[in-house]
Amino acid sequence: MLDKITAIAQESGDPHRHTKLFPLLFAEPEIFCHAMSQIPFKGQAEIERMLVENIPKDVFMALEDAYRDGDRRGRQEGAKFSAGHRRSAGGQAKHFALNEAFFVALEAHGGSPTPLCGNRVVVGRLGKCNISRLNVPDHKWADLRRGKTRRQLAKINTAVARRYVQGDMFALGDEPISESSVFILGVMDGQDENGMAQLTSVLVALPAPDLRSWLYKEPLAKVLALYDVPAPVVQPDNVKPVLKSTRIKKTGNDQGN
Repeated sequence: MLDKITAIAQESGDPHRHTKLFPLLFAEPEIFCHAMSQIPFKGQAEIERMLVENIPKDVFMALEDAYRDGDRRGRQEGAKFSAGHRRSAGGQAKHFALNEAFFVALEAHGGSPTPLCGNRVVVGRLGKCNISRLNVPDHKWADLRRGKTRRQLAKINTAVARRYVQGDMFALGDEPISESSVFILGVMDGQDENGMAQLTSVLVALPAPDLRSWLYKEPLAKVLALYDVPAPVVQPDNVKPVLKSTRIKKTGNDQGN
């Protein structure tokens, strides 16, 4: 494990980072995995390229609007209940409101959302990316392993972990990426005037296959900025090589004259 942590420090460009990571050796597994997920890795650019190539910018914008709208509608519905029921009722109402808002946004952009059905979370698909949502607190690590659909989606990212994130500890895989799972995370760290959890930010993340950490997690605003990076300008090569003709001076004929 010590060699692996030293390798991380070298990859990150900070030669002293391994000394900062030593305490993690003795941390709880969840804390260790969460801390490791915060370290920049070489495959981040490849994951971002995959996102840009498969999910249009306006889809991310629509999903952010859907998250904020669903959060607002759910809290408005929960506010109608007595204080003792408000948080529970608001959470249930928010789930249904978010599901409906995501369904509409995905359907409008050709995302083929799964049908609305009870407590099931809506899952869409664009290109190679499955798209779902997840509410998380930002101030603490939450157990993400509850829910069959969530576990199935995370397992799909096995090839992403092996190829881009070196999830098997720095041995790059050569598996082609035919499918991945992307979670739109709603960070619920706020509290409204009725005491209900309120959306504070929206993130884009790829869960690790075991749902103990993130392969990628960035603010949605940063992901949107990726689409504004201008493509590199390729200077056309219009130069055509011309061979210079050389006249050979004749000094004689076949008879030697």
